[in-house]
Amino acid sequence: RLRGNLLPLLNLAEVLEIQKYFIHPDDNQEYTDQRQNIVDRRSAGHHKDRSVDQTNDRYKKQRVGEDRRYHSSSAINIAVLSAGTHKYGLVVDELKDSEEIVVKPLGRHLKKCSGYAGATIMGDGKVALILDVSNLAQMANLATMAETDRTAKAARAAKATEAARDKAVDTASMLLFKNGESEHCAAPLHLVERIERIAVSSIENLSGKKVVQYRGGALPLFELSQVSNVSRLPETEQQEIVVFTVKGREVGLMVTPPVDAIEISLDIDDSTLKQSGISGSMIINDHTTLLVDIFDVVKTLNPSWFEEEKAAAATMEDTLQKVILFAEDSAFFRNQVKSFMTEEGYSVITADDGEIAWNILKERHNEIDIVVTDLEMPNMDGFELTRKIKSDPQLSHFTVLALTSLASDAHIKKGKEAGIDEYEIKLDRENLMNLIRKYLNL
Repeated sequence: RLRGNLLPLLNLAEVLEIQKYFIHPDDNQEYTDQRQNIVDRRSAGHHKDRSVDQTNDRYKKQRVGEDRRYHSSSAINIAVLSAGTHKYGLVVDELKDSEEIVVKPLGRHLKKCSGYAGATIMGDGKVALILDVSNLAQMANLATMAETDRTAKAARAAKATEAARDKAVDTASMLLFKNGESEHCAAPLHLVERIERIAVSSIENLSGKKVVQYRGGALPLFELSQVSNVSRLPETEQQEIVVFTVKGREVGLMVTPPVDAIEISLDIDDSTLKQSGISGSMIINDHTTLLVDIFDVVKTLNPSWFEEEKAAAATMEDTLQKVILFAEDSAFFRNQVKSFMTEEGYSVITADDGEIAWNILKERHNEIDIVVTDLEMPNMDGFELTRKIKSDPQLSHFTVLALTSLASDAHIKKGKEAGIDEYEIKLDRENLMNLIRKYLNL
């Protein structure tokens, strides 16, 4: 995930079918990289070839204590490349430098090497091959969608976003996927940690639950049909996993590809298809799409994860006395976020516009402890509401938290100028409640 967007990763060594290596930060020597996946930990247990073990023996001895992979110079090197209308990350062993070069065409005997666009002669006389960015993506099957379709989708999304901003409608980046062959689903992209593809044979069933060995531990897996009235996933040899973090733990939602990311306006129907694990639905790319509530899914399947927080909330008598003024023009988000707050034991006063919230705050400021506001509202937006609060001597002490579906750099800069104390994403329940507790000193 890069600046709010998910990028597919292409491992250059795998595409070119050459040996991977890594540079040890202590001695700058090359060592054979035995990891099967990018996320695997380098350890003695991963070496299966005795000769390789002996070659990397000095490296393994230095593994005692702090993990070498946490060293900044040991970070994975990724070059972000543009291929047509989409981008991808090229995983390389080492990044060198940039320089001006003269491109030489490949000889006739190398014309079939589609991964290269040409060659150049470096300053030291060595020949360097020039990679063909688009062909590399095709070789790795990253270009799964026609360019025209990509361009059309981007144009539709941009048009919808522009229209939404004109009408003060929320926009958000969503991850699109399928549950089975016909059910289209979406989840907020900012909640997604990563997307993995695993072999179904690696999934284990323990105590009635599915897990897979992942990053040195066990990643719990679930599918939407366990909590919602949807179809079960078809049997396949490979399984796509969307990894989320809930309550500080990673969980994997098993889905059906294709998986894509898109920025859309949120015109949500919060009643027709609402059920456990599904907070509503909307039309995306001419398909009725279920909005998956990851927090609700995990809470239904693993209630024990929330017992500690529930017990802590019950012991905080002050929580029951705290009152939140919440301004939000969207009925869906107003009801959704209010439920987050009330479940935590707070009293919530709602307003469907900044102007109404301003009048409530002036009349009842002695009852209210904190202000949470949407940014895009028709009559008085969150920026103007914040400016009025911060410029009023009687109200300027109030903390103002801004909720947004898509916090752009421009919004954040504008919000700081207005006096907004913090930003948070609307559907990120955990971070929102942690932020409220922080400012209420609970």
